[in-house]
Amino acid sequence: MEPEDDKSETSTTISTLPDSILCNILSFLPTRTSIATSVLSRRWRHLWKHLHVLNLDGYSFNTPELSRDHVEDRFVDFVNEVLQQVQVRRIQKFRLEGEVRNYSCTLSFWIDAVTSGPHLQELYLSLWNSSGSFYTLPYSVFSCTSLVSLILKGDIIVSFDNLQSLQLPSLKNLDLEIISTELDKLLSLCPALETLKVFIFFNSGGIDPNEIHVPRSLKRLTLESEACDSTVDHLEIHTPSLEYLDIALVACYSQISVRTYPNLVEACLNICFDDMHIDWMPKLLNAVCRTKFLALQASTTACLICVPSLEFPQFFCLVRLQIGFEFFNSRVLIDLLHCCCKLEALLIHACESVSYGCLYGEPVEPSSWTQPVSVPSCVVSHLNIIEFRDYEDLEEEHEFIAYVIERGLVLKTVTIHTRTFTDQEIKDHILKKLSVVPMGSSICQLKLD
Repeated sequence: MEPEDDKSETSTTISTLPDSILCNILSFLPTRTSIATSVLSRRWRHLWKHLHVLNLDGYSFNTPELSRDHVEDRFVDFVNEVLQQVQVRRIQKFRLEGEVRNYSCTLSFWIDAVTSGPHLQELYLSLWNSSGSFYTLPYSVFSCTSLVSLILKGDIIVSFDNLQSLQLPSLKNLDLEIISTELDKLLSLCPALETLKVFIFFNSGGIDPNEIHVPRSLKRLTLESEACDSTVDHLEIHTPSLEYLDIALVACYSQISVRTYPNLVEACLNICFDDMHIDWMPKLLNAVCRTKFLALQASTTACLICVPSLEFPQFFCLVRLQIGFEFFNSRVLIDLLHCCCKLEALLIHACESVSYGCLYGEPVEPSSWTQPVSVPSCVVSHLNIIEFRDYEDLEEEHEFIAYVIERGLVLKTVTIHTRTFTDQEIKDHILKKLSVVPMGSSICQLKLD
């Protein structure tokens, strides 16, 4: 006899979940979408009012038939209504983005209200103004002691008349891409900062930084500045715990103060070509010598090439090197490989052809291949991946690749990327020339695309 089917079934739907879990789910949605769930049932009608995360997007109100002023009016009314309905002082994460041109005072009221609570941990503001005016952030942001992450983007100005009573003791993440900031003063308020990402605008009608001193507590630093005629007098990076460094300095920096970073894992250096930078480039290179991953952009390499009597530091921990050249220079690359005893992967990018003949307005003498006196130790013991981008098969390029193929005892792959419009016949010729080079490694694969 077959057993009777159990007719009682356990049914699990979203409505059976407790309010706390439902609110957590709604917190991942834009607030406008969360509010739309209030029509589902009586239980859902007021659920969104208990959210501790608000994501307010002004661009979601854009429609073809509405003018900018009407869109802005609707967005402001919406935010006012939301902040009246929720428990503002219990908000933990607040994200606001959009264009608010005519409501600066209202905007300050919102921010003051949100930052007054003891629970706010994350604040994201992306505010833009097509009329050309800027919005000055209220001081309440910088006295929010619970704040852990602060992200500011757009037409925002941060300035300080008085630092008294201002402090961000819990702030660990700061991301700035705003029109103007008294950066050094702002950083002085952040004693526990671990991650800093800054894009510096110069000559924008705001405050240009003369000096930048990053907090010693930093673990990750991303610093980028736009091209301009301004000069920063002093950049100080005394951060013994630094693990990640990415700097793209297009403006001029007169002086840089650095120290060796024993915990550094990854460094990317993109330093524009300038006589001032040539003077301090060796100091910066020495500071990052313990990194595992290093990227030197073409302009950085150009600075290094111009350093008189350059001596590379020993990169004892380096396993991956990415290096760009305005004009390929095998001598500099071989010298660098001699200092990378554990290097496993080498990525080369030759940006321009030597036929262009000048570098930043100055004539360039093409370098040529010279047989090294000794083979870099990494080539015979560790180097297993080589990738060469924008390869033109110039004599020096060919001789370098042939050299490492012949002497690379543990090479696994050598990948050559020719320039975009290279003819297939030329590609076949390149592959044929490299294929006849005796390979030091029996497992090496030569690829060309």
